[in-house]
Amino acid sequence: MAKSSMQESSNPVLSDKLVKKIAGNLEATDHMTVSGSLAKTGFLLATVVAVGAWAWNLTSTNPDQAFAWMMGASITGLVLALAIIFWKPSPVLTMLYAAAQGVMLGTISFLFNSEWQGIVLQAITLTLGVTLSMFTLYATGLVTVTQKLRSVIMIATLGVLFFYLISFVVGLFSDSFTEIVSSGTSGIVISAIIVIIAALNLLLDFDFIDKGSEQKLPKQFEWYAGFGLMVTLIWLYISILRLLAASRN
Repeated sequence: MAKSSMQESSNPVLSDKLVKKIAGNLEATDHMTVSGSLAKTGFLLATVVAVGAWAWNLTSTNPDQAFAWMMGASITGLVLALAIIFWKPSPVLTMLYAAAQGVMLGTISFLFNSEWQGIVLQAITLTLGVTLSMFTLYATGLVTVTQKLRSVIMIATLGVLFFYLISFVVGLFSDSFTEIVSSGTSGIVISAIIVIIAALNLLLDFDFIDKGSEQKLPKQFEWYAGFGLMVTLIWLYISILRLLAASRN
């Protein structure tokens, strides 16, 4: 991966201020590496998949409990994410977060697949394809993460966050609004834009891992980098699921 100075990521999990704050509280007996970060990311994703498969089977036998499982896992994941972000990188907390996300994704995937057969396999395939494509673009230097690109992605990501918030609030009072933004041509366009923005965030996550290894951040940051990359991949997968669902509607 290309070498350059440490830059701030648009991923709030990997923000520069949080990185510096957490690094100051860790023992730098060893430093993070690219291979170590990717290995831990793979381990976390394997946990998500394994727990997700278990949650899928559990939901299939107890479909009435699907919403409760999904909400419980989502709240648990949020609490664990905040603990990881504002405390310090922890293998235990990160693994628990991956398990919570596995329950959430397994439940959501089952519900989507029940409505549209085969959609989950398509979403997984597309997520892998997009991830490998973005990694290739970054690793080969065809796309360079400049400050201008980083700023654009940050602004776009904040825009998506505001969109989610507005959609949630307005959706409480208007079913028609929810239908507009989740189906038909408008739903496809909105979902496609969000998928593109999520994919671009992968570039910044790869860049963080690259720069973190160059700056010799403490070894524990391999878990932190894996956590941040996992957050983006989960967002990308769910966004692709929504895009496919919108296209089928």
